[in-house]
Amino acid sequence: MELLKSLARTGTRSGQTFHTISDSDLGDYARRQHLTLRQSVAAALRGGFFPECYERNFPSLSAPEQLRLFDSSVLLVGLGGLGGTLAPLLARVGVGRVLLADGDVFTPANLNRQWLATHQTLGEKKAQVAADHLREINPALLAEAIPQYLTPDNLMSYLSQVKVALDGLDNLTSRRDLFQAAPKAGVPLVHGAVVGKFGQLTTILPDDPDSFTRIYSDTAKEVAGGQEILAPTATLTASLQVQEAIRLLLGQPPAYHGRLAHFDGDTGTLELLPLG
Repeated sequence: MELLKSLARTGTRSGQTFHTISDSDLGDYARRQHLTLRQSVAAALRGGFFPECYERNFPSLSAPEQLRLFDSSVLLVGLGGLGGTLAPLLARVGVGRVLLADGDVFTPANLNRQWLATHQTLGEKKAQVAADHLREINPALLAEAIPQYLTPDNLMSYLSQVKVALDGLDNLTSRRDLFQAAPKAGVPLVHGAVVGKFGQLTTILPDDPDSFTRIYSDTAKEVAGGQEILAPTATLTASLQVQEAIRLLLGQPPAYHGRLAHFDGDTGTLELLPLG
């Protein structure tokens, strides 16, 4: 700990003092102590030192809260318009382990809204591209690609490994499966969905009644050819989902439990609708 203290510098933000260690010094510390970079980052956070890559999270996050996020695991199901934004946001805020599930590959139709879709990634598996991207953001994170669609046969095995699940799906069948599996696994689920200029999200806790039928009617059907989606709508919805996931991971009350947040891009309004 004394060695880490000798590497730290002190700063002040919003009238509060914090201590930070540069990423290069943490890398040197890891090599000198025969640690992995992940172990080095964890040691710094346990000592109350912010790694440089997380410094701007203070004072919105304290060092103990940053450590709690770093020690957390989440499951992200779907890596399209929502999931492709959810994944890097989770990495940048400092969630330490992200399971990334999607069986699809990138196509040109994804370029209008999916941040990880580029002409260089067309034809590549979304899960692997997302995992590689997260490790480029922060090599201390554990980003685990699951290049397959999750079903009732395998959902539980992945849900059992995490503290929170995030819904980045784009179809009712897979979403219904996730809505049913997460409560059974005792895992909170942050739901998000988008169409055109409209987005919605809510939080489902393990003791909630059947939440799928509280949001979607029994007669809801898939739209042939897929729904239209604008990039700003997906980005905004995903950002609100990550804020909610942070609250859950830190043990704070969720903002969207028992109500549906609905964003109307035509009017710029965000409504909170009670779920009966």
